[in-house]
Amino acid sequence: MNKSNRTMTITTRFGIEFNLKPDQIYLDSATIGKIPVSSLKKIQEYYKNGGGAPVRGVYSEISSSNRLLEKNRQSLSRIFNVESSQISFFPSRETVLTSVFHSLPNIGEKRVVTSILEEHSILAPAIKVNNSFGTEIDYLNIEDETNLVEKISERVHSPKDIVILSSLAATNGVKREWNKIAKICKEVDATFILDISYSVGHEEIMFDKETPDIVVSSGCMGALGPAGAAFQITNNEIYNEMDPLIVGGGSIIALEEYSYLLSSSGSKFETGIVNVANINAMINSLELLSNFGLSKIQEHEKKLHSKLRTGLESIPSIKLNKIEGAEYGPILSFGSEKIEAHDLAMVLDDMKNIQVRSGALCSHLYMYELKFNDLVRVSTHLYNTEDEIQIFLETVDSLIRT
Repeated sequence: MNKSNRTMTITTRFGIEFNLKPDQIYLDSATIGKIPVSSLKKIQEYYKNGGGAPVRGVYSEISSSNRLLEKNRQSLSRIFNVESSQISFFPSRETVLTSVFHSLPNIGEKRVVTSILEEHSILAPAIKVNNSFGTEIDYLNIEDETNLVEKISERVHSPKDIVILSSLAATNGVKREWNKIAKICKEVDATFILDISYSVGHEEIMFDKETPDIVVSSGCMGALGPAGAAFQITNNEIYNEMDPLIVGGGSIIALEEYSYLLSSSGSKFETGIVNVANINAMINSLELLSNFGLSKIQEHEKKLHSKLRTGLESIPSIKLNKIEGAEYGPILSFGSEKIEAHDLAMVLDDMKNIQVRSGALCSHLYMYELKFNDLVRVSTHLYNTEDEIQIFLETVDSLIRT
């Protein structure tokens, strides 16, 4: 059958229904995850029932939208064990981080500590405040990942320091001990910003002990929600210090000629008309994953990752991007001297309906340290199977050898 004629079908994995093409092997959840069918239905139901604009009046559709928004805020608070007032919704992770950097007080006097393993979504907002305010940036390198906690302890000394890292590096899948990093930052009163976009939905994350000052996440990656939904979790102390960069709409509760008063809840960061439909779908996906069991998902993906790593290491001319002794999540990347990444990705898609990410992975600083011009990234989720991994490995092996 011609690929263009393939229609979407419902595929059930572990009791959850997903929209996947027939025989599709989707290995790019780190770019955007496949949405459960019930989450897609949540979007449709929202608009069928009126689709009101929250905080824009008192009639029934708006009241219903307000209640749903706050219900979703409470649901997310239970998933992460935080107060609902700490949660703010945004249209994207990039919007969150740009807002965060420009909302922190005295940003020009701060120093940002981050890693070249981070992608543009994290690094570009930091570079922007460097260009605008002179904020210093201190980059950790690949070698620092072997003992990251110790390296951060050596570099972070005062309240002027801001550490921003992802819990799972999108470039090569290495996991960070964010609990220990949070503790280090707390001891010296430094600010810790943690991006959980690639860990959420894959493993349990609870903020009940050592908690970052600010947690950000895209809703369309590990969370398996639609694009257009992201969230921020802010601790109460730093929340009160932050003056939002973007203001207007429902975040304003009073305004005079030369001043305005912001909401005192998480909604003080929520400008414009909040996308309640997409937020509702994202929360539905997270609840599905939580109810299934995040520890079960983690164990399932460990098996997939082990099979992937072992198989790829046995294929000639494939070089995995790995750091010895590091712990890995559901992401890995590799290069090849025999075939360029985009070529391999296109052939995989054409031959076997296998989708992988290829290119610079939105991580130019990381790429500069490697000998390859581009990489292939493989990222799994609950809907992938060991049989799919075997087909992928056999196909790559055949392409490389021929």
